[in-house]
Amino acid sequence: MYNITDLLNLEDTNLNVTSIISEGTVKTITIETDVTSHYCPCCGFRMHSRGIRQRKISHPILQDGCSLFLLLKQRRWRCTNNDCRYEINDSFRFVDKRRRSTNATDMLIISSFRELSYSAADIARKFKTSDTHVLDVFDRYVRLDRLPLTDIISVDEVYTDMADDCKYALVIQDFYTGDPIDIIRSRRTNVTEPYFTSIPREERCKVKYLLSDMYNPYIAYVDKYFPNAVPVVDSFHVIQWVNRSLDNYIRNLEKRFRQRDRELQAQKSADAGHPVTLPESDELYMLRKYRWIILMNQDNIWYHSDLRMDRHFHCMMNTYDYEERLFRIDQRLERLRDLKELYVQFNSRNAGRPLSAAEELDDLIAQYFYSNDGIFVSFAQLLVRYKEPIINSFVMVEKQGPGKIYNSRLSNGPIEALNRKVKDLKRLGRGFRNFEHFRNRFLFATRNNPTLDGVEDNDLVQYFEEDDE
Repeated sequence: MYNITDLLNLEDTNLNVTSIISEGTVKTITIETDVTSHYCPCCGFRMHSRGIRQRKISHPILQDGCSLFLLLKQRRWRCTNNDCRYEINDSFRFVDKRRRSTNATDMLIISSFRELSYSAADIARKFKTSDTHVLDVFDRYVRLDRLPLTDIISVDEVYTDMADDCKYALVIQDFYTGDPIDIIRSRRTNVTEPYFTSIPREERCKVKYLLSDMYNPYIAYVDKYFPNAVPVVDSFHVIQWVNRSLDNYIRNLEKRFRQRDRELQAQKSADAGHPVTLPESDELYMLRKYRWIILMNQDNIWYHSDLRMDRHFHCMMNTYDYEERLFRIDQRLERLRDLKELYVQFNSRNAGRPLSAAEELDDLIAQYFYSNDGIFVSFAQLLVRYKEPIINSFVMVEKQGPGKIYNSRLSNGPIEALNRKVKDLKRLGRGFRNFEHFRNRFLFATRNNPTLDGVEDNDLVQYFEEDDE
């Protein structure tokens, strides 16, 4: 008996399970309380039973694909004092009056919100209730505060588009744990300035590194709010800038050859007196399908030497053949790829060596200036503008991993992965209108051990830990 009540997570100790019935996917457990003497709370006279009232409630725990219901047998008691006649029903601690589901349902609903792939409608269908109810339960219990700042924090924006003043939310992350410290409704100064200035100065002074992309207002946070910190520009965004420039150049080449092919097709159609369809040109085929040879880091390319049939060229080719044909389209492509690789190699070999990186970066900037290539002259100007934050990105720090401590380079990679979860939550939820609910849902789902300020005891927190196991 005790094992069954413990298994069902029922709080009362004076319960008797009288029957368990399974009909298809529906399980019904009949429960009643022990019959004991009752005395009137008003006059102290003995009370007598006036019969049993049955009450069916849902208990969505340990379902195994089944619907679990508890059939409660509640005795009704009446005072034997004719001047009193007070009446009372048996009560159960695990369910409130007039509710059709047990108190454990609230815990299960809140626990389900930790799964980002579940929308409120999905959770409502799971527990056979309305989406309004599950949202009310979540908002009643979950109100998360900002986490304390650490000495290394990351900032980045994510597109939310909930309102005119909430288009780009600002995410702040703890670099060590990966937990989101907070998410602010906007990256605009009129929102961020009151937020950061409200944080005690002593806490802000503990920040040593501020990681961000090359968005100037983020870099300015160091001088405005974190006096003891230095800015760090993530290396990924620097390389991304180069690849975006190269990709734009390749796209312009595509447009030029596509226009050439259209003019040639129009000329042949006019000569033939009827529409003529030409096959895709060699240049467009190569630029469309094998642009990755230029954009991907050369060390990550697997150059296969074995020959494979290419259906466009109708001959056997390998990676070296494709590379040669690609560079034959425009001789500048090979030079652009080689100049890009200079920075990629510089970036990889100087991890953990900021002093060496500072010396090499000066030489690299000079080489880009003397290249007389417009793309890399602009890139050299970019490196000069963000030289100090870029050099700071080569610093290595210790992080606590699963059962071990390892060295990690300062990077905005963890917050980029976190921002992906924000986008997933927004997409799966079909959009949000209430930013506070969105914020609490995101923080609750992505923090490792969320503390629920809306819970008056530790029952829910303990239940979440058991549910995760």
